[in-house]
Amino acid sequence: MTPPVVPQLVMIGFFPAFIRSLEQFLPPRSLTVVEDPGIYAKKPIAAMEGSFRCLTEVRLAAYQQSGDAVEEVRRVHDEHGVTGVLPGMEYAVEAAAEAAAALGLPGLGTNAARTLRDKIVLRETTSAAGMAAPAFRELRSADDLAAFLAQEGRGEVVLKPANRQASLGVRFLAPGIPPEEVAAAWHATTGADEGAQIADRPMTWRYLAEERLAGPEISAEALVSEGRLLFLNITAKTTADGPHPVELGHVLPAALPPATHEALRTGMESLVDAAGIGSGILCAEWILTDDGPVLVECAGRCPGDSIMDLIALAWGGDFHHHLARVLRGETPDLPAGAVQCAAIRFLHSSPGTVAAIDGVDEARALPGVQDITVTATPGLVVTGLHSSWDRLGHVIAVGPTPAEALAAAEKAADHIRITLTTEHPTPALPE
Repeated sequence: MTPPVVPQLVMIGFFPAFIRSLEQFLPPRSLTVVEDPGIYAKKPIAAMEGSFRCLTEVRLAAYQQSGDAVEEVRRVHDEHGVTGVLPGMEYAVEAAAEAAAALGLPGLGTNAARTLRDKIVLRETTSAAGMAAPAFRELRSADDLAAFLAQEGRGEVVLKPANRQASLGVRFLAPGIPPEEVAAAWHATTGADEGAQIADRPMTWRYLAEERLAGPEISAEALVSEGRLLFLNITAKTTADGPHPVELGHVLPAALPPATHEALRTGMESLVDAAGIGSGILCAEWILTDDGPVLVECAGRCPGDSIMDLIALAWGGDFHHHLARVLRGETPDLPAGAVQCAAIRFLHSSPGTVAAIDGVDEARALPGVQDITVTATPGLVVTGLHSSWDRLGHVIAVGPTPAEALAAAEKAADHIRITLTTEHPTPALPE
């Protein structure tokens, strides 16, 4: 006999690593996933559904710029009861907040979710609250971009989508570039494609330009309950040189002066107040300028790039589970401090066709290495590093200090050799 279904924790957006983590804590058949049919058709989700003991079922309802998933969560609640709603993916943040609000459950709040999902709205909201921000402008054409670049005294400019993810379409533009390069940059950013990450139906995208800030980039990961910071971690980041600032590595907790750490905590509290954030997890990117930290953007879901794994290694405990508890209205038992440091280094390659990958076993045996994942396979055509989707794997390592953890990750990454058969594949994707 099939056991009765218990009240459900609902995840909007199928995220296998998130589910795998929750598997350690949730009872059997206590998690329902709502996936967008446009994504379900593109990803091998059906083949993975039976891999999780905690998973009751995957239901199909659109959440990417759609409210269908909210109604589906209501139906789950009517049938079994819902204990909490989690956003599994970036594009599910608004739907998860709306569903939680509809059921009277803890969540970011609908207005806060909309603010975090649109960098233009976030800029307007934090600026109105008196938080420091770079000069910015919403763009509707290449002419708008040219006008922003031409403003007197303007230095390097960041062009990016306002409501996409994974550094997709983000590029740096120097002042004084010729009109044809402005038009090409606008075309490349507005034409950026995410393949299986986006449903094949009409979507509305927005774009902005802003002045590029000078200083180290960090991210702040926080658990928030009813507008109060419960936990804060700071991650130091390394990004690629050149026009595409793709993230190449992270180390946490970052080695920062106490005054900088306190300024970031104050900044996160100001962000929570300005956006009216209720309960959930935040991943905010900041630039440490000479005048203090300046907010770049903030996501209202679990950080990507395996940062949740790094936090678990450094601080102890599973933060996917802590988030689930917060969104069920419970109080998680959070660590008071980090016990070690953790780092990740991403693998990447110049353009070409992958012929072989060597050195993985040797790298895995090096001191401090916790995990190596290589997504590149022989025959893969590498077109360059334009967004996070173009990276070819990662190495995770730990150490007693940030420098030692990062050195261990970099040493292991250097052992992995990706051999190419051609220097420039043909045809190449446009930048």
